[in-house]
Amino acid sequence: MPTTPLHLVEDRFASASAGRDVDHRVLLPADRAEGERLPLVLHLHGAMSSAASLELARPLYEDLHRRGEFPRAVVACVSTPTLDGFYLDRPGGAAWETLVAEEFPARLAAAHGPFGETALIGASMGGYGALKIAFRDPGRFAAVAAVSPAVFPGETPAEVPEANLPSVLGELHRAMAHGRGDVAAYTANSVQGRARRHADAIRAAALPVLVDCGAADEFLLHEGAAHLHEVLDGLGIAHTFRLVDGAGHLGPEAEARTREAIRFVGAALGARP
Repeated sequence: MPTTPLHLVEDRFASASAGRDVDHRVLLPADRAEGERLPLVLHLHGAMSSAASLELARPLYEDLHRRGEFPRAVVACVSTPTLDGFYLDRPGGAAWETLVAEEFPARLAAAHGPFGETALIGASMGGYGALKIAFRDPGRFAAVAAVSPAVFPGETPAEVPEANLPSVLGELHRAMAHGRGDVAAYTANSVQGRARRHADAIRAAALPVLVDCGAADEFLLHEGAAHLHEVLDGLGIAHTFRLVDGAGHLGPEAEARTREAIRFVGAALGARP
């Protein structure tokens, strides 16, 4: 038996969607048999980060796998930029959402497939990307888990208070509207807007959704998470909402909350403790 249940692979490829080379990291069961059909988990990293974030989460995936709370699976993360990325498709530019949702999984399937079900997990900026991608095509995914997602308490640029737009979040807010206050683009790029547009499909797919946020988030993301919770409730979209008392954006609770998100995805993929 291998001493480490998951083997780390690093690679890069020339992305047609991004118009540049992108690097990625993949966790694979060390004893995977050729042709074994496993689920795929797309792990979306946060702002100012990269595919290296998968290495930080690796001990959590491995521990939950050993405990029987995360199945044999392929887990993969691709590096995307923050200010020029945000998991957005840019008009006339790089298409980062398309990279993560379409091109990267196809590359993974060619190199490490075949795959069964696909799930999404992300934190902060990655939580925003994971929810947005899942809500666009809910029938494609087995689950989505978002920890401290970068979601705003408003569905148009003007509805979001200035206090909710510090630093990088302000850049995301502008980028969602293509940098020119385009309300239609903003709605199309917002998680709440995606939920409204695809509500029937999300309900029909019975997509397991986790939204987890610290109630003391330094960037006020708990306000956006609570707003999303209200929208999903109003649309009759079943979901799990966790607002963790005293927890910030990072801090000592972050690892435990990430562990719970991985466990949530594991349960949706059929793992049993």
